[in-house]
Amino acid sequence: MTVDRSYRIGELARHAGVTVRALHHYDSLGVLSPTERTSGGHRLYAAADVERLYRLLALRGLGLPLEEVSELLDDDRGGAADTVRRHLTRVEHQLDALSALRTRLSRLLGALDGGEESTQWFLDALEAMSMFEKYYTPEQLEQLEQRRQALGEDAIKAVEQEWKDLYAQVRAHREGGTDPADPAVQPLVRRSGELIRMFTGGDPGIEAGLKRMYEQEGPARASRGVADPADLEYLDRARAASPR
Repeated sequence: MTVDRSYRIGELARHAGVTVRALHHYDSLGVLSPTERTSGGHRLYAAADVERLYRLLALRGLGLPLEEVSELLDDDRGGAADTVRRHLTRVEHQLDALSALRTRLSRLLGALDGGEESTQWFLDALEAMSMFEKYYTPEQLEQLEQRRQALGEDAIKAVEQEWKDLYAQVRAHREGGTDPADPAVQPLVRRSGELIRMFTGGDPGIEAGLKRMYEQEGPARASRGVADPADLEYLDRARAASPR
């Protein structure tokens, strides 16, 4: 579609993806009136009208009411470039939201394929996803999702079970009075580090987000009931006592 000629209302509507009725409405409100009319009274839209329609639709897409859109269209300070910038910002926000939604849907689908679909599971899953979105950027969530897909559901379930077994052993040592520096505890320290790196992929940003989540949400909530504060504190002391 070139803009060096005039367009009849039906032609412009088809190119812009709007209805003729909408263009009539904009004309009646004085928001977008055609520059010319034919001798028979048919509307003709010039290049400036095409640009104004783009700006109008972009601003409407930002959720602005027509009254405010009309004021912005008549304000010459911004022009088309400013409208395009606003439109681009909105599209980028939409992409972030869609990326987060894609991650959520992929996780839910993976769990459903695995046969998990109780009401409580959905509540737990939604809580966990909401918590993740609080501590990781959309890019980091995408990295985590890619790693989850690469590992596969069976491997993820195996890792989850290994965390449960590891903390059960940590709890047994703690309640049995084993010194955190005891060599019997050190394999648990090493394996916990390996499991953390498996999750973070060695990414310092993801690791920092994980640390903030445990600090602010607490170990029980962050681990979804796998670890409690006493277990984590014992493991931290064992890690501090680990030979360098």
